[in-house]
Amino acid sequence: MREKIFIRSYRLVPEIRNPLIKSSLIVLLGTGLRMVGPWLISKGVDEGVVKSDYSYVLQISLFYLLTVVALYFVTSKAILAIGLVGETYVRQIREKLFRHLTSLDINYFEKNKTGVLVARLTSDMQSLNEFAREGSSSVLTSLLTIFAATIAVFFVDFELSVIAFIILPLLGVATRIFRKHADKAYWAVREWIGQVLSSLQEGISGVRIIQAYGDENTQIERFEDVNQSHLDANLRSAKNIAIYFPFIEITRVTSIATVIWFGAQRIFEGTLTIGELVALLFYLNYFFDPLIQLSFNYDLLRSAGSSMKKVFSILDEKPFLSEKGEATPLVDNEKVIEFKNVDFSYGRELVLKNINFLINKGEKIAIVGETGAGKSTIAKLVLRFYLANEGKVEFFETDANEVSQQWVRDNVAYVPQESFLFRGTIRDNLIYSDPKNINLEDELASIGVLSWFDRYENRLDQEVGERGGNISAGERQFVALLRAVLAKRQIIVFDEATANLDIESESSILEATNQLLSFQTSIVIAHRLETILNAEKIMVMKEGSLVGFDNHDNLLKNNEIYKELFSAWNLVN
Repeated sequence: MREKIFIRSYRLVPEIRNPLIKSSLIVLLGTGLRMVGPWLISKGVDEGVVKSDYSYVLQISLFYLLTVVALYFVTSKAILAIGLVGETYVRQIREKLFRHLTSLDINYFEKNKTGVLVARLTSDMQSLNEFAREGSSSVLTSLLTIFAATIAVFFVDFELSVIAFIILPLLGVATRIFRKHADKAYWAVREWIGQVLSSLQEGISGVRIIQAYGDENTQIERFEDVNQSHLDANLRSAKNIAIYFPFIEITRVTSIATVIWFGAQRIFEGTLTIGELVALLFYLNYFFDPLIQLSFNYDLLRSAGSSMKKVFSILDEKPFLSEKGEATPLVDNEKVIEFKNVDFSYGRELVLKNINFLINKGEKIAIVGETGAGKSTIAKLVLRFYLANEGKVEFFETDANEVSQQWVRDNVAYVPQESFLFRGTIRDNLIYSDPKNINLEDELASIGVLSWFDRYENRLDQEVGERGGNISAGERQFVALLRAVLAKRQIIVFDEATANLDIESESSILEATNQLLSFQTSIVIAHRLETILNAEKIMVMKEGSLVGFDNHDNLLKNNEIYKELFSAWNLVN
């Protein structure tokens, strides 16, 4: 499974294959230069020191110096090349992940915590960054050095090599046990990081409610519990390392001591030279030192592997709705939206039951009903955030199941009850749907709302801040409403979109939308009485059923449920 993760990770970004091969060849060259050193020392000892040939020792020393200088430049180039490949890889992964997230259906985001998803793009990407910056070059160099040192040890003396490596099966068993426990620990660490970020996000986002109810201590205790679990996971990971690292060192010392013991006997027998023993000891160190280095980098490696596993858990999510349908309905049809015997549920219980209605081109339709009656669910089906469980939803007489998701995005606009503005200026947010083709000042002047922005020092170029935090809730809603209207989609859905507006702003936007929506079909989930009075027809919802669909006057005469709602609105207003 682990190997599959890394193979899949490699295949995920094919753009890095050629740079990776080139950088690996540089590392291979560096490894070769490193292996030359012990061989030169061996020659210097046997042919120079033992024979008292100091000119030969000087010659070997110069060759060794040249090798070290060449190794310095090659190693520097290798670290830079591998690091660049790693950073490029992480950038590509981050972009692929964000692109995939934006393609997923709305229900995916409703089921998953925002903090956890943010962790995938922050802490998990940071883990990959750390491995790319600090671990990737070291891991590749260590692996090649271990391979080359193994060959070199057997090349120097086969018999002593077997003696040196006889302890390796025990090291292999210990490594297998360590990996088994370490993998669980690293997975838990990455999981609890997501929970910590989720708890932070919840606490910061809800700080007003927390302080309003004086519930700081409860929230702090919740965060402390999550944070303690994260600490416990890290401690389990540290304990694994604390047991495994000393074992490698004991194995190295034991192996070297054994080789010295038997090598000394071979020297006395005349079947091994002092230089060969020295070279053998160097190569054994070249074998064990990278193992220790790999152990130090194992936390980075496994952390990166756990992060990639979590990344793949998102990439494996299929955007169900965007993959269904390729049809592009003809918008000149008079029948814009039609529900035919539609049933829908988010789980087991139906929230829409046998809904039937038709909305014609240019009509403004209001939806009213008590909380939980199904108003917003109808809007979500029109926006194609979901598909009907039973029955049909049709756009311009084309089944919603067959319509392409891109067509829906190009032809249906949406204004939620809680407005969302992007960081930037008011202008940036108003022309968001089509920045190149919206002549903003002319459009706003034509509907009589351009002067509304005189309240700001920089007018349309006023900075709104993150999520529109620099302006009031009502002003944010006004901008969000205008953004949807200026997009000039065929269908526009207002989900209680004037709930946060003051009376003056609501009057302005309603007048503006009435002018701009002359060719658009609009659906308004009503929150205020003023919203429904100019609607051609009004849907009356109750407990998931459509119990009335007519104009205001007829409903007021013939529909008892609507009468009750209207009376309640009159009392409030």
